[in-house]
Amino acid sequence: MASTATDDLVLGGLYGQLIGDAVGVPYEFSAAEDLPPPEHIDMIPPLGFIRAHAAAPKAAWSDDGAQALCLLASLLDCEGLDLTDFGNRLVNWYSGGYMAVDQVVFDVGYQTSVALAAIQNGVPAEDAGLAEEQHNGNGSLMRAL
Repeated sequence: MASTATDDLVLGGLYGQLIGDAVGVPYEFSAAEDLPPPEHIDMIPPLGFIRAHAAAPKAAWSDDGAQALCLLASLLDCEGLDLTDFGNRLVNWYSGGYMAVDQVVFDVGYQTSVALAAIQNGVPAEDAGLAEEQHNGNGSLMRAL
């Protein structure tokens, strides 16, 4: 089947998201003054730079990339949004490394872990997330593509 311009745009966006995520992972939580010069920023940081998530595979995307891949797989397999399927894929990521590089899960946020624990305990995905005003994390922005 021939790809369409829309397919190419989505694929390009996905590649951009995963590559950008992988470039940023080693530098997360670093103060700006501790970062290497821009020309030395890469998926594998320069020698001597102490990378965030030392246990993560080198050049790995983070939870954001893995969760975006979970959403994409669910959308494609279910031919649309199925919150139960998506929630189950996220649980599989969290508990078994589904869609994570080398099945290594790292940097799981509090709100994500609470929601996924709720799904694991039988709460429907649409009811599993925290819903108070202060629980407005940026995770959904990572999957806006």
